[in-house]
Amino acid sequence: MRIELDRLEEQGGKFAQVYEANELPLDEPDIRLLEPAEVSGRIHRDGKEVDLRGRLHTKLEVVCDRCLKPVELPLATEFKERFVRAVSWAAEEQHELQAEDLDLAVFDGEGIELDDLVREELLLALPVNVLCREACRGLCPVCGIDRNLSDCQCQTSEIDSRWEKLKELQM
Repeated sequence: MRIELDRLEEQGGKFAQVYEANELPLDEPDIRLLEPAEVSGRIHRDGKEVDLRGRLHTKLEVVCDRCLKPVELPLATEFKERFVRAVSWAAEEQHELQAEDLDLAVFDGEGIELDDLVREELLLALPVNVLCREACRGLCPVCGIDRNLSDCQCQTSEIDSRWEKLKELQM
C-alpha cells in the first residue's frame, strides 16, 4: 500500500491496512504469517518532514532456535518513523547522524510505501531467541535426534583438535 501525501488531508491523516498472509512476503523462509497483519496509524506532515506513528499486530510462525519446531508467536508493536525527502541532504557534503535520526527514513516526497515499513517492523519486533519452551533441549549435534522426545547415547563432549595439546599440560 502506498500512502499518497496529497490525499493525506482527505483521510484526516489516518491510515489502516490489513495484509493477508500471501500479500506480505517476508523473504524469510523460517517466518510466515498465521493471521492477517493489521496496521493502523496516523501521519502528520510538517513542512518537509512526515511523521508516521502506528500499531501493528498479527500472529507469526517461526522456528524454535534449539529444536527447529514451529512456534506460534503473537506480535503486537508500536512504531514511529520520520520521513524526509532525499534531496534535503543532497546539498550537504557530510551529515552526522544524531540519536534522533535513528528513526529517520528517506522518501520521494510524494508518497510512502507502507509495505516495506510493515515488513521491516515485523522483523524488528521478533525476539532475538525464539524457543518452543524455556526448557527446550534442542537437537543432538551428532545424530540430530530431538532431545525433547528421546535421549541418545552420542558423545557430545568433542574437543576441538586445536586444543587437544592442552590436555597434556600438567599443573
